[in-house]
Amino acid sequence: MLKRRLGLTVGQILLIAWTLLTLLPFLLIAVSSLRDNAGLFNYPLGIGGTYHASNYATAWKGPSGTTGMVTYFRNTGLAAVVALLVTLTFGTTAAYFATKLSQRSRSAFLAVFLGGQVVPFVLILVPYFQVFNALSILSNPAALGVAYGVLTLPTTVLVLNSFFTDFPQELIEAATVDGLGEFSAYLRIVLPLSKGAITAVGMLALIYVWGEAQLGVVLLQSPQSQTVTVGLLGFQGQFTSDLGPLFAGLSIASIPVIVIYLIFNRFITKGIALGGVFR
Repeated sequence: MLKRRLGLTVGQILLIAWTLLTLLPFLLIAVSSLRDNAGLFNYPLGIGGTYHASNYATAWKGPSGTTGMVTYFRNTGLAAVVALLVTLTFGTTAAYFATKLSQRSRSAFLAVFLGGQVVPFVLILVPYFQVFNALSILSNPAALGVAYGVLTLPTTVLVLNSFFTDFPQELIEAATVDGLGEFSAYLRIVLPLSKGAITAVGMLALIYVWGEAQLGVVLLQSPQSQTVTVGLLGFQGQFTSDLGPLFAGLSIASIPVIVIYLIFNRFITKGIALGGVFR
C-alpha cells in the first residue's frame, strides 16, 4: 500500500513538473510581451523593470508597413475554414470507405497517404508556387486553405481509418436492414457517433494551419492576404526589431486556438477515451 502511494505521489510530481515545463515558454512569451527591447535584455526572465501594456495596442494595429492583426486573423480564419472543410470532408469519407476494401487494397491505399507524410516539405514549395502562379491564385488565403487541406489529408485519413476499423459493424448492419444505403448509413449513423475522433483530428489540422508559415511566405506575397504567422514576420525590421510588440502579437495569435480547444475539449477527450484516435 505504501509503495503504491509513493508511486502515485512520484507520478503526480512528475506530471506537475512536466506541466510547468510545458507552460514555461508561454509564460515567458506573455511576460516578454510587456517589455521593451531594453527590458528584455536587462531582465531576461521578466522580473523587475517596467512593463508596457501598449505593446498589445501596437501589435493589434501592426507596425508601420503591416496591415494589422485584424486582417491577419480574417485571412487565417478563411484559410483554416477552407482547410478543415477539405480535409474533414474528403479525409473522413476516404478513411471510412477504405475499411470496406480488401486487406491488400486497403494497405496499398493507406501506403499512398503514408508516403505523403514522409515527403520533405521543402520539396513541394516550388511545385506549389508554380501551380498557384499558373492559376493566378497567389496571395489568395482561400486557395492557401485548399493547399493546407490537402497537406493535412494524410494525417486525417490515417488516424480516422484506425478509428473506423473498430467501429461497431452491428450498427451499420442494423441501419442497412432498416433500408439505409451504405452512404446514407455513413452520413446518418457513423458520422454522428464519430464526433470525438473527427473533432480531435480537426484540432490537429487547425493547429497546423494556424502555425504554418513556410508555405504562406511563398504563396501569400501581398500584405493584405497574409495570415497571422506570415504577418508576424513583418514585425521584424531589416536592421532592428521591436521585440515587445512581436511577443504581444504571438500572445494574441495563440488566443483563438486556446479558446477553440477549451470549447471542444470534451469531444477530444471522449474521442481519445474511446480508443479511436491514437492507439
